[in-house]
Amino acid sequence: MMTRKDKSPALSWADLGKLFAPESGQDRQEIVRQLIVQAAHNARQGTVPQAPAVPVDEYEEALRRAVQETRETHERLAEERRDAERLWNLLQSHPPTRRRFLIRNDRRLQTWGFYECLRERSQHLLEREPGAVLEAADLALTVAQCLSPALYGEERVYDFQAEALIVLAQARRVGGDLEGAATALDQARAMLAMGTGDLLERAELESARAALLRDLGHPEEAEEAVRKAERLAHRVGGPKEPDRRRSLEETDPGLRSRRRVSR
Repeated sequence: MMTRKDKSPALSWADLGKLFAPESGQDRQEIVRQLIVQAAHNARQGTVPQAPAVPVDEYEEALRRAVQETRETHERLAEERRDAERLWNLLQSHPPTRRRFLIRNDRRLQTWGFYECLRERSQHLLEREPGAVLEAADLALTVAQCLSPALYGEERVYDFQAEALIVLAQARRVGGDLEGAATALDQARAMLAMGTGDLLERAELESARAALLRDLGHPEEAEEAVRKAERLAHRVGGPKEPDRRRSLEETDPGLRSRRRVSR
């Protein structure tokens, strides 16, 4: 019987802490892989996994840092939400032809809070002002494309871009641009493939695709897309409420377990 020589090294508290960091996508995957390997090894050996052995003071310091990071993240994201309306008023004071340029060149406008403001504005206008929603959705996408992966997490930024593309597709469909809507949904699917794998985002994509298929005259394919959307949503407790504001933590499984943003 051969003895396996490529055993994974034991994980430290610092390694485990990376599971909760939004910017550690690849590190998180490697840590999860190591956990699975260790679990399989322990199952074969009939042993119980042990927590990393660290001095009490080091453990307390890790907890202190985690609490401090939680507080700082809470404050930063809450400030982004509070600042979003002021940024919208600032952007709105410029001609529509300059707004995308300003977003790409002004870091004050490149925040998750401002993105959420524009995304929610797009959804609010969707059925009420189809003409205005196109610009709002396009601006939300522009902000999402400018978000810092280091600050918000690379996979999460792809999810944000997909969200904005889905709203843009809906706006184009309502406006009669079915070809443009199909293009936006294809782009959203590509973004989700690089994102966190959020099932609710995939459900929203299928729901938007179903609406487009109905408009294109494909009722059977539309019904299949609806059923797929329902299956995806039910796997995580049901569809999202359209008007409910979500915090960054609610959309990121890694952050969700340790941080909450008050709304």
